[in-house]
Amino acid sequence: MGAARGCDGEVPLTVRRSKGGDLWGFLPFRRGRKKPTREEALKAIPVRNDLLRWYKEDGEVNLFIPRKRGGFAELVARVFRLPDEKRLQLDRVGSGVWELCDGYHDVQSILDYVQRRHKLTRREAEVSVSTYLKILAERRLIGLKAPESASRKAKCRSNNTG
Repeated sequence: MGAARGCDGEVPLTVRRSKGGDLWGFLPFRRGRKKPTREEALKAIPVRNDLLRWYKEDGEVNLFIPRKRGGFAELVARVFRLPDEKRLQLDRVGSGVWELCDGYHDVQSILDYVQRRHKLTRREAEVSVSTYLKILAERRLIGLKAPESASRKAKCRSNNTG
């Protein structure tokens, strides 16, 4: 049972925890499929969750994450008068990566940016960016969109014309 995908290849930003430690194991649209190659993983496109408010101040991004509603969480929030949103401040490196998770830049271009900007080796940049993207995805702050293939584009065009 996989997530429904439209012609643009987007999937809902819901995340299930996996037993494996890889970046792709917990993504809903990847469940039950073979593990992607390294090249496929580098072509994935990170997309920010539209439900989050954020702004940039002094080179750092501030995120406002809505708290869960309903049930026990709602009761605890009322008793302790918790705010409706949780604030998360990203450092300069994380802010740069966050801004590139715009639905246009793929993981490869984010790696290139981090490697150049912070003078890291290719391996250091790859490990740090993949770990950071995994954390953002586990917290449901981003989702990963599969790159559009030529066959999917053709299928979408034929469905829209007929």
